[in-house]
Amino acid sequence: MSTSNCTKCGGTTWVLNEYGSYKRCECYEVSKAKELWGNYGVDPKEIKKINTYKGYNQDTKIAKKMAIDYVYNFSLKDSTWLLLTGKHGGGKTHLSIGIGAALLDKGIPVVYMPYIESMWELKANAMDNEYYLKIINRFKKAKVLIIDDLFKDKVANGKLIAGITDTDIKHFYPILNYRILNNLQTIISTECTPEMLISLDEALAGRMIYSCKKNIVKFSENCDYRLKEYECGD
Repeated sequence: MSTSNCTKCGGTTWVLNEYGSYKRCECYEVSKAKELWGNYGVDPKEIKKINTYKGYNQDTKIAKKMAIDYVYNFSLKDSTWLLLTGKHGGGKTHLSIGIGAALLDKGIPVVYMPYIESMWELKANAMDNEYYLKIINRFKKAKVLIIDDLFKDKVANGKLIAGITDTDIKHFYPILNYRILNNLQTIISTECTPEMLISLDEALAGRMIYSCKKNIVKFSENCDYRLKEYECGD
């Protein structure tokens, strides 16, 4: 949605509310969300769409269908999360940001949060309280949040190599807890399997998994999309 051709505000980004005062148009939120994606080097207009994802075995076919259904049935009133887990190469990021781009096209302001970069940003600005709160509240209060490569720094070659740190507890836990308590839709991709998440923090993992209900895909070890001709089969 472009602010310049918005039929609701005529490109001004302001609309009248029921009380006769002005408020920001929905197109403004979407435009700002797209701009924030760009801060992490991702252009929603240029990313691969869900329909270009090729399911080549049971796990990937299930994942693609779940992504399509998530977009098709999307409603802000539904607080169900989506969790894509397992070894790298399965196309988890392709699907998660593909969902985000599709929702942006539908006028839903989706905030993109690459885990590693976001943790660096929060940690680097921890002493600037005003700016820090601006960043963390962007993630906490987003109508829809994509957390890409959650706990990327804790897993390698399909195994846990590190545990929860003070940085995680200080900077990330408040985001996740806020979203769980306020039933805000969240899409997560991670190389951690559900079992690994439970090993890291059983209570937090349980709440995440509960929030997803049946919207969980675990990519098996033979799902390296980039090496499928060598490793993957039906």
